[in-house]
Amino acid sequence: MKRFLTILITLAVFVSANANNLGTNCENGTVKQKKAYRYGKKGYFGNASFTFTDFGAFLDDEGWLIDKPHYGVDIINGYSFNPYLDLGVGLGAHFQPSKDKTEQYIMMPLYVYFRYNILDRKVSPYLAAKAGWAGVVYREKSGGQAGKFNKWGGSTYTNLELGAMVRFKDGKAINLGVGMPWYFIPLLATGISVNVGFTW
Repeated sequence: MKRFLTILITLAVFVSANANNLGTNCENGTVKQKKAYRYGKKGYFGNASFTFTDFGAFLDDEGWLIDKPHYGVDIINGYSFNPYLDLGVGLGAHFQPSKDKTEQYIMMPLYVYFRYNILDRKVSPYLAAKAGWAGVVYREKSGGQAGKFNKWGGSTYTNLELGAMVRFKDGKAINLGVGMPWYFIPLLATGISVNVGFTW
């Protein structure tokens, strides 16, 4: 009896230890092993990226006005459900420079991030979306002097992005994407953005 219990306990421990590697498909009396993903990982991921946005266009009562480009950085933390689906929360700081300092913006978007990686391969195209809120602080030139960053505002913020990523076996990756951000501050603002990032 003791020998039987010992064998039973040993078998239970073995099955439990290998439960994540075994499937439950028992067709034809066989146990199929689950598909092993080639790239990506399940669990936490982080992403840091640099963004350059040009062709900014503002819509007001007088029509479309072309504005200056701006630069920014974004940090995203989230969860990878598999090599295809990523979901997270991001925070950015986007600065719009001006040589004559007539008008400058700092936009700080806080958003939900979704990315769908099309292939489980070393190189994979992806679709990404950001949706949230952007705090805006800005200054204007007054009386020949550059003002301080003391004017505040807020804006809904979205960005749709199409790109490609190169992944490594340890879950790290680099990505390059082209997107179209939209701000309402309160005027409509949009442009074309180029995003270069690193995922860990």
